[in-house]
Amino acid sequence: MSSQGKLIVEDLGKRYRLDRAPVERADTGGGWRGALRRARDWFGSTEDPALRDFWALRSASFEVEPGTILGVIGPNGAGKSTLLKILARVTPPTEGRVRGSGRVVSLLELGAGFNADLTARENVIMNAAMHGMPKAEVMERMGDILAFAEIDQFLDQPVKYFSSGMNLRLAFSVAIHMNPQILLADEILAVGDLVFQERCLERVAQAGREGLIVLFVSHDMDAIVRVCNKVIWLNKGTVASLGEPEEVVAEYQASVWDNSEATRYERGRQESRFCSIRGVKLLSAAGKEIGAAPTTEDVFVRIDLEAFKRVSVRGGLDLLAKNQLVFRAQATEWLEILEPGMYSLMARIPAHLLADINYTVNVSVTTLREGQAREYTLVVYSALSFMAYNTATEGAVTSKGKLNRTGFVSPRLEWTVEAAHVPA
Repeated sequence: MSSQGKLIVEDLGKRYRLDRAPVERADTGGGWRGALRRARDWFGSTEDPALRDFWALRSASFEVEPGTILGVIGPNGAGKSTLLKILARVTPPTEGRVRGSGRVVSLLELGAGFNADLTARENVIMNAAMHGMPKAEVMERMGDILAFAEIDQFLDQPVKYFSSGMNLRLAFSVAIHMNPQILLADEILAVGDLVFQERCLERVAQAGREGLIVLFVSHDMDAIVRVCNKVIWLNKGTVASLGEPEEVVAEYQASVWDNSEATRYERGRQESRFCSIRGVKLLSAAGKEIGAAPTTEDVFVRIDLEAFKRVSVRGGLDLLAKNQLVFRAQATEWLEILEPGMYSLMARIPAHLLADINYTVNVSVTTLREGQAREYTLVVYSALSFMAYNTATEGAVTSKGKLNRTGFVSPRLEWTVEAAHVPA
């Protein structure tokens, strides 16, 4: 891999047109209302045209030197995914341009680009072809890819029988051995066991010395500081800050508390005269904010509250997968907050419950004042989105002996066997 220059982003912007323009209305209807609508369409609407536009990214400019691991942070809706989609050439920008050369490889979801029914060998060849690498070249690297992923003994097994940890290792190994100039990665670099993380980071650092640029998007601030040597903070589609990891992360975290807009969500009601939901985070069993959940450990959903008065609260959450409700859980008891201040509600999701899929969480906080019968409920929809992963290495076995873990949950149940009583 040779250095091919820096990545330069110049005044990058992406605009989405909201479905509100009069010209898009198929039927204006009859009567005087329809006549007014047709006249407005003919002469032009008096509505501000800017109100029909949504800029997911606007006037974003920065440069990334070869060998840089750039962390990308910001609240939901900040423009992080839009930026990566433009860099990956999935969507074109509305304005501005990106300058750089070389192969861009995306590593944005566990098993993305894998065909579950194909073997590991076939998926490696297919992924290489998708990135323009000839079969002969990838076959030369097959040994290195399998050695790094540590799945050489399962080369001819369909990947649908792999644990998510095995898929993780294979996906990263394929991506890094494609000799990319730019690697786009999200939480996938912060999941897995520490030994694998260190191997990934060492491999990225080695590639960085040869010119690799990595953009790492994560909500895990500890991972951002540990992994990256530069961090960019996006907020409302614009670049809020760019600099050293410790400084930018500290600035971003301070803004979460100082500026309610940093944690404001677009849907649902987040504030009443009694309290306000200031943020929702996913925490590890050790209490650190994470962007992905290990299925073999407890994880916690933390709801950060600001109480304005003495009030009793009761938390709740919905866990969804593939737009389907997996379960709804609500606290059975009221928790009393005696005086105004900042508080946190914690809900534990036990180990060995989640499956190896992506989840979304809605949260709610119901409040009740002493002496009043009426309850008030605050709701945040899509407060969290995260992947759950299993790094257990029980190993893939043949299709005759391996269950495909594709359900919404994967609880570990206790099984017993008893002799049946046969009637005489």
